Amino acid sequence: MDGNERSKVVPLARANRASAKRLGYIGRVPTSQPRDSDSWFTPPEYLDSVRAVLGEIELDPFTSVAANKIVRATRIFTLENSAFDHEWQRTKPVRVFMNPPYSAGLCTRAVNRFIDQLTLGHIEEGIVLVNNATDTRWFNALVGRCAALCFTHHRISFWNADMKHVSGNTRGQAFFYFGKRSKEFAGIFRKHGFVLKPQR
Repeated sequence: MDGNERSKVVPLARANRASAKRLGYIGRVPTSQPRDSDSWFTPPEYLDSVRAVLGEIELDPFTSVAANKIVRATRIFTLENSAFDHEWQRTKPVRVFMNPPYSAGLCTRAVNRFIDQLTLGHIEEGIVLVNNATDTRWFNALVGRCAALCFTHHRISFWNADMKHVSGNTRGQAFFYFGKRSKEFAGIFRKHGFVLKPQR
């Protein structure tokens, strides 16, 4: 190794040092503007597929008024009107789309709440969008109850509240379908990834 080559070598410890500007967990967080880990808006192309299956999103249980501009659910629960405190159906079981919050263990609580409402017969059909965290209990709880699931063949570029794509998503996603029309779900969602029907 000559002198010029030696001068180009970066010490291993320095090369492996993390940069605060390049860190990502579910998405990259600008240091000047912290990212709200509960505000990952689902892009319209996926919501179009959800509506193609469900016909209408009657309830989005973990959302905001801003997010519902693109979800267009008939009814929503927000931080001020919590899905943990209210029954999800009114006079009949509802068709639900859920993209749960992730902070402070809320994903586990949201999934448990969804499954409770499903068990009570309050959900007619549902589609749940989550990270493909196959090692978690909540993911396996969804697998244990769903009729089909779609693993995306890409990482979803979620939206900010200002309707702009968020860069740096470091995880793939999965859509779970609950209901009696798993074939229709498979036909519509296969463009987003590969669809499986759990064997029980």
